[in-house]
Amino acid sequence: MPATNPESQNSSDTLFIGLQSYTEAQSGIFYGRGEETDRLTNLVKGNTLTIVFGKSGTGKTSLLNAGVFPRLRASYCLPFRIRLEFADDSPDLITQIKNILKSEIDKYGFKVESYPGTETLWEYFHREQLWKSVTPILIFDQFEEIFTLAKKSNRFGNKELTDFWEVLADLIENSIPGNLKEKFLNEKENVEYNYKSQKIKILFSFREEYLPEFENITSKIPSIKYSRFRLMPMNGNQAYEVITKTWKNNIDEVQADKIVGFFSNEADKNKSFDVMEIEPSLLSQVCSHIDKERIAQGRDKISAEFLDKYPKETILRSIYDEALAESNSAVYAANAGLQKETNPVNEFLEDRLITDEGYRNKYALTEREEKLKPGIEVLKRKYFLRDDGKSVELTHDVLTPIIKNDREKRRKEIAVSAARKKARKRATRIITGALVFSALVAGIIWYFTTKKARQDKAIAEKQTVIIKQNIVKDSIKLDSVKTRINDLTVNKNDSGKIFSLLKQNIQFDSTIKTLNQEVRELNGELAKAKNSSDSIKNGFVKTMETLSKLKYDDSITSVNDMAQLNNKYTLLYTGNATLTNAYNNLKNDLATSKNANTVLQNNYDNLKRDYDLLNRNFNNYKESQAAPANNTPPPTPVDNNSLQVNLYSSKNEKIPDNVTIFLIPDVSANKKIIKDSKGYEKHCDDAAIQKAEGVKTAVFNNNEYSFPDVAPGDYFIKVCSYYGPSKFFTKKTVGIVSIRMDISEALK
Repeated sequence: MPATNPESQNSSDTLFIGLQSYTEAQSGIFYGRGEETDRLTNLVKGNTLTIVFGKSGTGKTSLLNAGVFPRLRASYCLPFRIRLEFADDSPDLITQIKNILKSEIDKYGFKVESYPGTETLWEYFHREQLWKSVTPILIFDQFEEIFTLAKKSNRFGNKELTDFWEVLADLIENSIPGNLKEKFLNEKENVEYNYKSQKIKILFSFREEYLPEFENITSKIPSIKYSRFRLMPMNGNQAYEVITKTWKNNIDEVQADKIVGFFSNEADKNKSFDVMEIEPSLLSQVCSHIDKERIAQGRDKISAEFLDKYPKETILRSIYDEALAESNSAVYAANAGLQKETNPVNEFLEDRLITDEGYRNKYALTEREEKLKPGIEVLKRKYFLRDDGKSVELTHDVLTPIIKNDREKRRKEIAVSAARKKARKRATRIITGALVFSALVAGIIWYFTTKKARQDKAIAEKQTVIIKQNIVKDSIKLDSVKTRINDLTVNKNDSGKIFSLLKQNIQFDSTIKTLNQEVRELNGELAKAKNSSDSIKNGFVKTMETLSKLKYDDSITSVNDMAQLNNKYTLLYTGNATLTNAYNNLKNDLATSKNANTVLQNNYDNLKRDYDLLNRNFNNYKESQAAPANNTPPPTPVDNNSLQVNLYSSKNEKIPDNVTIFLIPDVSANKKIIKDSKGYEKHCDDAAIQKAEGVKTAVFNNNEYSFPDVAPGDYFIKVCSYYGPSKFFTKKTVGIVSIRMDISEALK
């Protein structure tokens, strides 16, 4: 809230009111609208009807309350501010007006013979003696609601609205109401007052997009066509007045100029203050934010140091983020199933309300945005969005760079996430294949340790004695086999080597007790494996068909031999798969980091190249300004070997300013990049193009693009506007060369 006494500023008082409207009591701290206050006051005093219109956020209510009302009261006028209600339980519209009249008359202590009763308003304003000395002014604020809320309400039908307009038409045009014409005109009763004179004045204030609605009722109220006042946004001079008069001695001219400059984009930063357009609502939010920070730090002045700590980007970002957080919360509250990580309102602003180049864009809401309407209403209430009844748009260009940066950041995150997801899918396929292969091996073990083990049990018992005799002899072979297995890199193609080793070299000591124990353990593992997936089952069936051919292979002398070696193989394979999985994860993370590093390096290279060029130009400029000893002007440095590109549209379409244009040497090393960039695409792949050998980025100045220091040779030119075109070009000689490019196709 503003200071109680506007003439004495206390550092503990917040001097700006943010999004609130100024009240009549705050007229002493209402600055910047002096000219508008004078003009509108004179219009109201000189006309029976005045209509005031302007875009939302321009401060119509504040102008009336804190600007016009005090002036009218000083001229023996009594303004009645009326904002009609349209709830189902609200009184009828005429009764609401009469109630406000009585309340205001009592509030200011006027003596009246009677209050408005059952009589018509026309009759009351002609009869009551108070209006002979005081001019009543009915001021209907936010009157567009008569066309929005009233039509949506079941309470207010066509009949009540028709009667309402007839009552207002009688007041404005001084027409005797129909039910009184016979009484007065035929002189059946004496008229005790001059009904031909008129003291009442009326003002309608509404958003300018509803002006056509008023045009439709000119047949009933012809005066609508005459006295009109359009409230425009503030200019820079008015904003400067608000800043300096509100903060008074707490700010100097330089810092006030800097804050006004917050409301200009890079393209129009050199505009003079008198042609700037600044939304009062946005100005108030920015100044309120600065003042709160000043108070929190215990400062008296808005110094250069303070504004360096809280630059334009920081302040606008804070206000924007706060508004978006409240807006998204409203959407979440109205849509219970919506994930809170999505930030749907942010995406709507980024994808619908600015163009690819970062300009404001009007957008007509569709059924797709139905769920976003609670959030959109929040942004309209905070004057970030404006609704003209057909479409919505941002209120000011100063917000577009923030939204564009957020959009690019979000799209990059989506691209990185998609790349990581793709890599994870690829890794999953590899791991799945490994698991299936492990399941097949488990199927082999199951087969040889259960079904075939039972069939060969008797044979194994008979051979136990023979195996024991051969233990010593086979121990040397066993050590050799173990070494070969440990050294083996296991994969799908090595299974044949494993089986060959099993058939040729292995005999183990075993007993029936050990065999049975292993069978029980392997059966338990098989039960778990069988439940893992249908794909493992299908693989097992195929394995069974293969193994059936080995059923009567006499070269395998012991089932237990096969089982134990398969068990060791499984352990080796599992360990290898784990290491492979970890390696793949590390490799993917490394690739992602390399890609991110490449993007950052490319951005750094571009920024450094632009900086070097600007630095050279600045040094040349300083040298050109230094007067030589003989007082002759120094030569102006000229790039005698540049390539200049002039963009035009053969269809007379608007060409956006300062688009990105690349010049790529047409050499073998760049063939793939050039091939990928030939077609029209919605967004240039800047990261890929900037990897090209010898690539240059155009410098934009005075509506012209130029590439410095271009040697003769073959080149490929890529314009990165919406569906950007491209062109092959050969520079044949040293010197400055200019070419023209038609980008009409790009603007479709």
